[in-house]
Amino acid sequence: METLAELRAQVLQLQIENARYREERCASEAKDTSDRASINYQPKFPEGISPCQRYLSSPTYRMVGKGKVHNTSGELLHHNPLPVGFMKVSVDLVLDTDARLPLPDVVSETTLMRDAVGSFVGWPSDLIFPDAETPTRPTHKVGKGISRRIESVASQKEVPGRELKSAAKDIPTTSGTKSQIMMRLEKMVEESDIMHGAIRTINFDEGVFGAAHFEIIGKEDFQQLFEHTELGITVIHTYIWYMYVTLMRGTELCNRFNFIAASRINATLITNNPTSVKNDLVDIFMAAGDNTTPSLYFLPFNSGNGGHWVLVAMDLSRLIVYYLDSLSGDWSKYPNMKKTIDAAIIKFRLKKKYRNRKDITWIRVQCPQQNNSVDCGFFVLRFMRDIIALNRIDIPKMYFEEYKTYSRANLDEIKDELCQFIVDQRII
Repeated sequence: METLAELRAQVLQLQIENARYREERCASEAKDTSDRASINYQPKFPEGISPCQRYLSSPTYRMVGKGKVHNTSGELLHHNPLPVGFMKVSVDLVLDTDARLPLPDVVSETTLMRDAVGSFVGWPSDLIFPDAETPTRPTHKVGKGISRRIESVASQKEVPGRELKSAAKDIPTTSGTKSQIMMRLEKMVEESDIMHGAIRTINFDEGVFGAAHFEIIGKEDFQQLFEHTELGITVIHTYIWYMYVTLMRGTELCNRFNFIAASRINATLITNNPTSVKNDLVDIFMAAGDNTTPSLYFLPFNSGNGGHWVLVAMDLSRLIVYYLDSLSGDWSKYPNMKKTIDAAIIKFRLKKKYRNRKDITWIRVQCPQQNNSVDCGFFVLRFMRDIIALNRIDIPKMYFEEYKTYSRANLDEIKDELCQFIVDQRII
C-alpha cells in the first residue's frame, strides 16, 4: 500500500508537470503558422463514442495510434475519475510501439503503448483528434458498418497470453476437403488488398455484447479458418456476432442468452487487475436487467497459458456456473478466474439486494473432448451454438444426448457458417 501510494504521488506530479509543459509549449507556439501549430486546436467530439487519432508532442509531435474516444458524462477510467484535461480512449491500433503513455496505469504498471493494446487509457484532450477513416478502394461498395484501410496491426492480432503465427505466411490455395463457400472466400481474400496488409473494421450490433463493439480483422484471422489453426479473439467474436444475427436477433432468445466479450474477461486481465475485471463483470450483469428469470451468460475464457479456450456459462438466477472444457480437468486449473467470477456474482446480488439462497454451484459438464492441440476454440463455439439452437438454459452434466462427440464435420460446419456470414456481410 505504501508503494502504491508513492506511485500515485509520482503519477500526480508527472501529470502536473506534463500539464505545465503543454501550457508553456502552447503559449510559445501561439503565433506559429506551421502545421505543428495544430497542437493549440481543441477538437470538439460529439457525445458518445467516436473514432480518433492519438498524438504525442514529445520528443516530436507525431501520431502514435488510433482508437475510439469516449466522450460521455461522468466517464471513469478503471473505476476512477479522469484527471482534468484527459479523456478516456481505447488503444486499438499502435503506430509507435515504444511510445510512453501520457498517463501510466499504476495498477497494472503499464507504461508503454504496445502493452496497452485492447485496453482503455487516459489521454490529453488536446492531443486527440477525429479520425476520418478513408476506404482504400472508395469506388467499391461495402456493407454497412465495414471500413477498409491499410495499416500494421501485428500488435493487435493476438489472443491474451499467445502470439499468433506470423501473418507473412501465405494463405493456402489448395482446396483439399474445403467447402465451396470456404474456397470462394479464400479466393476473395487472395484477390483483395488484405493480402498486402489491409484490414477491415467491423462494427457489431450493440445487442451482441450489450454495448458498442468493433473488431479489426486481417489476413491472419482468415488463415485461422482456412488452415484450421488455433482461433484468436477476432474469429471467436465474429462467430458470436453470426449467432446473434442468425439465431437470436428479434426473438425471445435474446432474453435467455447473453455474451461477454473475451477481450474484457480473460486470464491476462485478471492477473493484472482482478478488482477491475470483477467490477466490469458486475457492470455487465447490472446492465442486462434483474436476472431473476433463468438465462445464461456465455464467457469464452482464454487461459493466457498457451491460449487454451474454455466456456463458462453463468445462470445468475439459480447461482449455477457451468464449466465446459474440451480438455480434461476442471476450473481448479484457473483458480483466479473462479474467484473473480464468484466475487462478481456475489457483489451483483448484493447491489440488487437479492437474497443469497445458497452458495454458487459450479458444474463440470462432461462435454465432447478434442483429440488435438488446436480445436479448443472451435469446440467453444460449437458448445454455444448447440446450447442456443436447443434453447436450453439447464446444461446436463453429461451434456446433450444429441452431441456426445464432435466430428471434424461438426467443426467444419462452424467454419462454413462463418465464411458464408463474412461473404453475406460483404466484409472483404
